[in-house]
Amino acid sequence: MKSKTTFFMDKSSMAFLIGMLLCFSSLSASAQNMQDTIIAHFKILEQIPQEKLYLHLDKPFYGAGEKIWFKGYLVNAATHQDNTQSNFIITELINRSDSLVERRKIRRDSLGFQNAFTLPPTLPAGDYYLRAYSNWMLNQEPEFFYSHNLKIGNSIDNTIVSTIEYQQEDETHYTAKVKFTSNTQEAFKNTTVRYRYIENGKVKDKGKRKTDENGLISISLPDLKPAATRQFEVEFDDPQYIYKKTFYLPSFNKDFDIKFFPEGGALLAVTHQNIAFKVQGTDGFSKEIEGFLYDAKGDTLTALRSEHDGMGVFTLNPINGNSYYVIVKTDDGISKRFDLPAVESKGIGLSMTHYKKEIRYEIQKTEATEWPQKLFLIAHTRGRLAILQPISADRTFGRMNDSLFNAGITHFMLIDQQGNALSERLVFVPDRNPHQWQILPDRPAYGKREKVSLQISAKDTNGTPIEGSFSISITDRRSIQPDSLADNIVSNLLLTSDLKGYVENPGFYFLRQDLRTLRTLDFLMMTHGWRRHHIKNVLTVPSLNLTNYMENGQTISGRIKGFFGSNVKKGPICVLAPKQNIIATTTTDEKGEFIVNTSFRDSTTFLVQARTKRGFAGVDIEIDTPKYPVASHKSPFRDGAATFMEDYLLNTRDQYYMEGGMRVYNLKEVLITGSRAKPRSESIYTGGINTYTIEGDKLENYGAHTAFDAVSRLPGVSVTNGNEIHIRNNPEQPVIVIDDVVYEDDNEILSMIQTSDMSSLSLLRGADAAILGSRGSAGAIVITLKTGKDLPARPAQGIITYTPLGYSDSVEFYQPTYDTPEKKDAQRSDLRSTIYWNPSLQLNTEGKATIEYYTPDSTAPEDIIIEGVDKNGKVCRIVQTIN
Repeated sequence: MKSKTTFFMDKSSMAFLIGMLLCFSSLSASAQNMQDTIIAHFKILEQIPQEKLYLHLDKPFYGAGEKIWFKGYLVNAATHQDNTQSNFIITELINRSDSLVERRKIRRDSLGFQNAFTLPPTLPAGDYYLRAYSNWMLNQEPEFFYSHNLKIGNSIDNTIVSTIEYQQEDETHYTAKVKFTSNTQEAFKNTTVRYRYIENGKVKDKGKRKTDENGLISISLPDLKPAATRQFEVEFDDPQYIYKKTFYLPSFNKDFDIKFFPEGGALLAVTHQNIAFKVQGTDGFSKEIEGFLYDAKGDTLTALRSEHDGMGVFTLNPINGNSYYVIVKTDDGISKRFDLPAVESKGIGLSMTHYKKEIRYEIQKTEATEWPQKLFLIAHTRGRLAILQPISADRTFGRMNDSLFNAGITHFMLIDQQGNALSERLVFVPDRNPHQWQILPDRPAYGKREKVSLQISAKDTNGTPIEGSFSISITDRRSIQPDSLADNIVSNLLLTSDLKGYVENPGFYFLRQDLRTLRTLDFLMMTHGWRRHHIKNVLTVPSLNLTNYMENGQTISGRIKGFFGSNVKKGPICVLAPKQNIIATTTTDEKGEFIVNTSFRDSTTFLVQARTKRGFAGVDIEIDTPKYPVASHKSPFRDGAATFMEDYLLNTRDQYYMEGGMRVYNLKEVLITGSRAKPRSESIYTGGINTYTIEGDKLENYGAHTAFDAVSRLPGVSVTNGNEIHIRNNPEQPVIVIDDVVYEDDNEILSMIQTSDMSSLSLLRGADAAILGSRGSAGAIVITLKTGKDLPARPAQGIITYTPLGYSDSVEFYQPTYDTPEKKDAQRSDLRSTIYWNPSLQLNTEGKATIEYYTPDSTAPEDIIIEGVDKNGKVCRIVQTIN
């Protein structure tokens, strides 16, 4: 059932949208009306809001036992303004195998979307990623959710340490050698280890090995030449210790692939055409190459080489009927040949250059192509139309200043009279007027546990104080070094959030605005053809997916069904959470559906009661449960141990213990053994000559899951009408006896009892059932439960319990104060790596703020990162270091 809650749209906007939809059927094909239709197409895109989400994290990596502090920026995808109507976001921590570790729903509060993930001390070290989205964002493809790879270490749960090495046997075969030691480097000798080798999600090999005197096991791996996702799982099969770890195998294959991207979309027989390319290894990361371009005769046409992250461009004069190929070599000496796409004899192409602040375009067609009756050059930035210009055959080139476009990706298209895109090109326009931020400390340098006062001010290029939503993180340089190449709020909102596929080192493109950086940005635009707005035809109504609603508030919805699955109309519904003092009522509609608006925290259990209009309780309640998107990581993970985290993790461990954290030991539970009492299997009603009884191992091996299944398999028993039990075709149903308690007309209770909880099952017939009087005329089913097993309570009709995902309570970042000599001289160490975290940096009307905190025991420099969005949608980021 789809939720009946929809996104909010005011009356004027709705009227405008309906008018735009009607225009598509009323406008004629004239040039002016064609332009009006195109304008209407983009107006509709503007009226249907889209959302982007970015998380500002307090630091780039973490250790078990810590918190991942984050601030969520949910903005309008077109304007980047903080005016979205969704009040909830979903945040998820997922491991490298795409298995969910934790999911949290965050409610917008006075500080926006802010919260923290608490990493358990037993969390295995390895690669993880954070994913986040709103319910409204589920209308988009998952590639546009927020996703960020994280390395998480663990120096707390380290009583058992395992390492893996790969020994090459021949060209494609390796042996995995796994060593198990204690944290004091003592080898685990003669320990049985279970292993599984998994390739592309399928188990290819499994078994057991015993460690040798050095704590080693050796496993021969199969052919590793084909590209695949491989992992190796090891687990102790030991009476004393419990231990399990997954190793993700690196790519042993040095193979690579090149994809070619002719500018404009197709390789055309024109006088000259730029062709971009991207080189990628089997591990998902770029490779650098150099080589030569050849034609079909083998003549060398030009040299080529990659210039940045496997990307580059070369120019070709494609000739109709000819074919082309390249032979290139990587840095590690692998040489391969690749064919270019076939030359097309018909087509029109768009070529563009972006030099300094000027964008130039040129339109070329092949000799065999007729000039279209109408041709328009269209440009839009994030769905907002910026250029709509008719193109004539006598002027096929032009130029424009990039100040016409907002910062970010602008999508250029050549459109014919049918509204089809003949050629496309992406161009990135940088933000040439960033805000001016200033951070002034009150002193030139600080010692340990000293008070720091920072004066922060922000103005635009006109000197006007700015307003907006901002967050600030301050980290200790000794433990944390910011990753300048990683995705940040500027690279995310302006670049990666509008592109499908993996962008390597996105932060690089925003470190500076020199010519080299802008050139590599253009490589990226030419090699990433997939984007958020994929426009099929500008003369048709935009294809919109509005399946999921905009979650302004929390709801519980479902459907009530009566006998034979019929809808219960106007049935009263009561939703109750007594511990939280929540009560809400409503009635079902004509389809038997209901929806209740409420507000609830996570782990809230509701009692949902339903009745028919006349008060009858015999109804079924079906609750709409949210369908969360399948987890899939967007970016590849880099293999190898994170050696840069070693000192950091030692500090993390010490800080965890000083804050009262519990130590972790990998010991199995102690089992107490003794004589097992024989289960009670006698009943006051059993023991006659006409009683058939099964018990003990025979009952356990009966192959039935519930008592109802077991009863249906008894000799002489038949089941009719779904759940009616009859013995020897007796028209009456037998009586049910459980632990000597008689249940009449209650066959449903048999489905609530597991055979594993039963000590015996007896069938009473004839004279043996006479002990039950007239009630036993049709026979009896007698069940004795095992000692200590209670009969499950039968749920009342028309009542169910439901525990949905509620919002998480907000958490506050703790920072110590050393405002007295006693506190400053305290023996307890202060090893904070995140020194200060504030998810809501408040600027006053003058664009200024003052923050104060105390330094930790470290006297290393501190890195300050401020991120945010001003009220007009301009993205901000400032990085500064103080001593």
